[in-house]
Amino acid sequence: MHPYQDDIETVVYCEAPVFDQRDITDSGGHTEQRYVIKTQLVISQHQWPIELTLTNRDTMKFRMLLGRSAMTERMIVNPAESYLLGQPDMKKTAKAKK
Repeated sequence: MHPYQDDIETVVYCEAPVFDQRDITDSGGHTEQRYVIKTQLVISQHQWPIELTLTNRDTMKFRMLLGRSAMTERMIVNPAESYLLGQPDMKKTAKAKK
């Protein structure tokens, strides 16, 4: 995968067993069959198991979307706030890109 937006040079190889395949309809009404994997979501000191559907998001603004079923009752989203757990460390991000 390409973890950084607009950077096709940096590649991270990932592997996970396929859990399922599902038909997913995007916001434009297009349906595609996607692979589903199970993984751990880690936010701050909290973590829990989630299911992820896989698709190529190289041309999208965000590398990943977190759906409401992954958030369950564990999270409250306040759209008026940003970076409640702190801003990303850009030095770490820049170092990871090299």
